[in-house]
Amino acid sequence: MFVDPNEIVRHLVGLKDVRVLSYARRGPVGELTVEQVVDAPTCPRCHQRVRVKERPIVDYTDLPFGGVPMTLRWKKHRLICVNKACSMGSFTLGDHRLAAAGVMLTTRAAKWVVKEIASGQNVSHLARELRCSWDSVNTATRLYGAALLVADTKRLKETTAIGLDETLFVREGPYKKKSWSTTVCDVVNHQLIDVIATREFTEVAGWLRQQPHHVKDRLDYGCLDMSRTYSAVFRVVTPKATQVIDRFHVMRHAIAAVDGVRRRVQQHQQGHRGRSGDPLYKARKLLVIKETKNDPGLQARLEGLLALGDPDGEVAFAYGVKEAVARFYLTETIEEAEDLLRDIIDYGSKKSAPMEVRRLARTLRNWFDGILAWHEARVSNGPTEGMNNLLKRVKRVAFGFTNFENFRIRALLYAGKPNLRLFDSIVVK
Repeated sequence: MFVDPNEIVRHLVGLKDVRVLSYARRGPVGELTVEQVVDAPTCPRCHQRVRVKERPIVDYTDLPFGGVPMTLRWKKHRLICVNKACSMGSFTLGDHRLAAAGVMLTTRAAKWVVKEIASGQNVSHLARELRCSWDSVNTATRLYGAALLVADTKRLKETTAIGLDETLFVREGPYKKKSWSTTVCDVVNHQLIDVIATREFTEVAGWLRQQPHHVKDRLDYGCLDMSRTYSAVFRVVTPKATQVIDRFHVMRHAIAAVDGVRRRVQQHQQGHRGRSGDPLYKARKLLVIKETKNDPGLQARLEGLLALGDPDGEVAFAYGVKEAVARFYLTETIEEAEDLLRDIIDYGSKKSAPMEVRRLARTLRNWFDGILAWHEARVSNGPTEGMNNLLKRVKRVAFGFTNFENFRIRALLYAGKPNLRLFDSIVVK
């Protein structure tokens, strides 16, 4: 069966009111020249007749076809209004179906690039595959990625708990000053909502304040990691939301207290840091792993090591407090948990307690309500910490960022799970 080659080329473009002028092979690249079908164009301002001023040809990178890199050469219409009283002057006709203004990739190539970035690809690899510049791919990612994120409005509407956490964005300047960003995560559905360019109260509170009222009213819990700034954000912007202190960070404070006591006692008893033969150095792992309390052999070994290296019982005191904090998260009722937490604070606040344990007790007292709220909410900031790991992967793939908007769009495309099906209805002009 005979198939007209011209018909094949027209189907390759596949757009109504677009005429194929020619196809040529320039080395390894195929070049397809097209133009718009224009019928009696008028001035967009005065709606009078216009004339053709010139016909510039602009090259756009298209998706490969049959393993051949493609370039779409668009022969445009640059028109000028014949009405001398009109201030319009000259203008160029555009067609968002072919390419958006300021983007050197065709529309279908730009949408494909965004989907590849969302799957974890890097810009340099896509630029090599399309045989175009890094900047062309990055510009398409920014414009079409931002349009997709604006159109995907359901990411925040369905959650009842969000988490806030800081993550390092970049080290800049001659002294490598750290610039921090804030990760906003839906901890119920485990989805990244947004990345804010700072961890300052004004900007973070401003972002949350800009959300619709029905979104803020649905928030029952705000997860955080004992940050005064994020606590103030929830308290001021969403006062009805219960603040929940993450379990991981509470246990980290308890473990840090045990390790601090062990190091201080080791230095006091031996006059040096821990060495392989020192009893407290041998006990450092047994003091923090949860298997110790369930294994009689490990428990006996720990007691023997403490008897040798902890004559005043300070390390044993701190270890007992840490285990009590761990039992706090195993209690079944909130009343039982509240009583146990008060006992831990009272016991750790004794004057005879090591100073590291007293510091831990003050921390538990200051964040008492948020720590206790875990038994009511049963949500944690763990998903937010997980999103921070994904953001670090985005930075590794890109070998770091200096432009925050590039970082934000790439992070939201990769970790934010946007609805890519919305691309069918998105128009970027």
